[in-house]
This record gives sequence, C-alpha cells and structure tokens, in this order.
Amino acid sequence: MISIIVPVYNVEKYLDRCIISILKQSFKNWELILLNDGSTDKSGEICDKYKQVDNRIRVIHKKNTGVSSTRNLGINLSRGEYITFVDSDDWTESDYLELMYKSIIVMNVDVIVTGCVYEDKNGINNPFKKGKSIIYEKNEAKKEFLKQDKFIWTICDKLYKAELLKKVKLDTHLKIAEDMLLFWNILNSIERIGYVPLYKYHYDRVASKTMNSHFERKWFDSLYVKKLIYYDAKNISLEHKLLAKSIYVGELVGLSKKVLVYGKKYYLLRILQSKIRKNWIYGIIYPFSNVLTLKQRIGIFFFLLPLDLCKLFKKFIK
Repeated sequence: MISIIVPVYNVEKYLDRCIISILKQSFKNWELILLNDGSTDKSGEICDKYKQVDNRIRVIHKKNTGVSSTRNLGINLSRGEYITFVDSDDWTESDYLELMYKSIIVMNVDVIVTGCVYEDKNGINNPFKKGKSIIYEKNEAKKEFLKQDKFIWTICDKLYKAELLKKVKLDTHLKIAEDMLLFWNILNSIERIGYVPLYKYHYDRVASKTMNSHFERKWFDSLYVKKLIYYDAKNISLEHKLLAKSIYVGELVGLSKKVLVYGKKYYLLRILQSKIRKNWIYGIIYPFSNVLTLKQRIGIFFFLLPLDLCKLFKKFIK
C-alpha cells in the first residue's frame, strides 16, 4: 500500500482538484492522509466531505504547527509500505501512482524520482531534460540533485520506502527549504535511487507563490540549508563543490532581492552583497544547466553595483 500524505492549510481554492486527482488514480491500494494544519478557511470542511466519500481517506485536524511537523506526523501515522507526498495546491495524473509503484518494484530501490512539470499563468512548462530511466549511485544522484536538469529537490514527485522516512525526518526548526535538506539527507542514507522520467506531478507555481510584503527571518532558512549542503558536497568532488556553491550564490541573490524590495534592512543587504562580490564568477559557470536561472545570473551582476544604485533601480527587479 502507498500512503499519500497531504498537508492542508488554507487551500480551499485548490484542495478539490488535488483530492479528485488522487481519487482518479488507476492504482487503488492507497490511503490518503489529509492533515488539516489549523486552516481558518473551509479547507477542513472539504477534507471531511471527502472522508465520507472514500474510506481510504483519513483526516486529521490539528493546531497549526507548520508543514514540517505536519508531514512528520503524517509519516508517523502512515500504514503503507511506501510513502509519497502531494502538496494540497498541486495535482497528479491518473497513472502517477501506478507507474511509480511498478518502477520502485522493478528497480528495487528505496526511492524513485519521477520529475514534475510547472504550471503558471502561461500554462504547463517542463524545464527539465528528460533522460532515460536509470539507477543512480549515491554521488551521481547528488550531482543530479545539484544540477536540477532532470529533477528538483522537492519532497513531492517521489516515492519512498516508508521505513526510510521513519528514520530520516524533516527538520521542524526550518520554515522553508526543509524538503531540500530532507532529500539531501536521504541521499546520504542510501546507496542508490531510481530515476524514471514520468513528469506526471503538476506543481502549481501560482498557487504556491507566498512572497510577503514584509521582512521575514525565515527567508534565511533556505540560505542556511544551501550552505550546509555546500559544506557536505565540496568534499565529494570539485564538480560537486562548484555546483553546490553556484546554488548557494543563487540563493544569496534571491535573498538580496527580498531584503531590498521588502525588507529595507540595508545592513543585511550589505553583508549579502559582500558575499556575492566574492563569488560573482559563479554567474558564468554552468551556462546550460538549471543550477542557476537567467534571473539569478543577472541578479549576481546587479548586486555588484553600489548599494545606493541598487536602491535606485530596485523597482526594475520587483
């Protein structure tokens, strides 16, 4: 059986789409654990509605504690031999579970990575380079993790052996990037992963956009995680080191933009700019990889400008 864990928080606009996509799965041996993390809209009612429709659906109502502890609770409550995660504002194609399950059995691995597609205002977009189904050894898997050419590091679009996730948990101190750290820790815990280019998980980037108009300390969690991964990856090989450092520099740019536009804590921006200036060379490394987006590469050179000029031109990077 596959346990499908779905954290739910104020997603009444998207939740029906998510649950219906699971009900339509061709693979039938599943349980759906809907964890209502203190929603203040009608999300809890929607969960209860579907619980009455299908006895494979379990609903847990709880106080708001954040997505990491909510997912950890789902892992602890799961009864399946395998676990997958679906975000409540995303959806999956009807043969998604069936193909993942067949792949993990045939490949005999602890984790299957299938890839996702993005949905935004322009429609469906797949920025990844489809490869052939393959079993990656640990360090090759880490390299693909860092390159982001075939898949990304989100906790979703993957199938895990439950016993693995019951040992490697999400860090509840992190507000963001917790899934990236979890997947990296999983790669440290196993010797091989399977990659199957399904791309049947649909990640809604519009629904998931949560940029706030005020400064938040949690923005620095992602930088912390990418720094941790860099310190680990640099000991594997030079290529791992360069890839991990590029990702870290890209996060410096993203964080600088947030602080400039929404934070206005310019002492923090000066610190971030000093780090970017020391690492600007990464803006021209791996030009044909997803490791850095075009916007991040442009941002590296933008933040080489004096702070006063950055403040002057900030309206152009919103």
